[in-house]
Amino acid sequence: MDDFALAADRGAVAPNALVNVLFHSLYENDAQLANRDLAPNQNVTVAHFRGFVEEMLENGYTVVSPAQIDAGLAPGRRYLSITFDDGYFNNMLALDVLDQFRVPATFFVSTDHVQQNKAFWWDGFSRELSRSGVTPDRQKSEIEQLKGLTPEKIDAYLCQRFGPVVLKPCSDIDRPFTPHELGQFALNPWVHVGNHTRDHAILTNCTPAEMADQITACQDALAGLVGYRPVAIAYPNGNCSPAAVHAAVAAGLRVGFTVAPRRPRLPLDSDSRMLLGRFFFHGGQDIRRQCRLFGARFVPSHTLKTMMPSA
Repeated sequence: MDDFALAADRGAVAPNALVNVLFHSLYENDAQLANRDLAPNQNVTVAHFRGFVEEMLENGYTVVSPAQIDAGLAPGRRYLSITFDDGYFNNMLALDVLDQFRVPATFFVSTDHVQQNKAFWWDGFSRELSRSGVTPDRQKSEIEQLKGLTPEKIDAYLCQRFGPVVLKPCSDIDRPFTPHELGQFALNPWVHVGNHTRDHAILTNCTPAEMADQITACQDALAGLVGYRPVAIAYPNGNCSPAAVHAAVAAGLRVGFTVAPRRPRLPLDSDSRMLLGRFFFHGGQDIRRQCRLFGARFVPSHTLKTMMPSA
């Protein structure tokens, strides 16, 4: 048995932990995976998502919301939080699964995209590169290079290179929610909305004042859009720092998510609650093996790399 399989086997018996899993977009079916409106991503269809939820429930996980995490999780059990980042309209496709299994999920929203109907820059950039014959691997590389800039500088660069059309959504697959749609979406009892900054700013590129503005502006916008200020934030790209955590706490946030593939042990303290790790789920890969690895007590370093973000 190789290390990958061994880690998966061990994952079935790991109690006393919180597993957080990250999604971004959802595709309606396998045929839609051929669509190129989105940048290279996790390729998760509704069927994949349903299989993931079903497998985790069968493995004894209790699915929890940010408010439950904040209130405190009793040790000795397995907990799961399901998270979606950015605010894609295609996240509506998750509702049937959440309703079917009666489980909560948290949707972290970048509010400027919703209020301005602005495409997520990595999707627009990827589309333009794809039209020029750039391979998916090269697209990922060029996207990573832009992540060192502030949102304003990224938008200015892309508009100068491709024109303003680069930031216009192409379809229901790549567009964000509209304000009305997000408000209706948030009425679902299984939907919890979270902070993902005003315009998906990677906070470590920002000054402390800019961090505070990005987070507070998102809180204020969400209060108007969904009727409440969230208790949880997902740091864009997973990047955070002591200053970013301080800005989040100052804005009233009490739970924070990175993208480091780790499981905190319970009970959580105030520091660990603001730096929760998350695992990436990938469509087209073995669902059972991925789910067992999320709970594994030991995962070899080379296997861990397969669970890291790919874009």
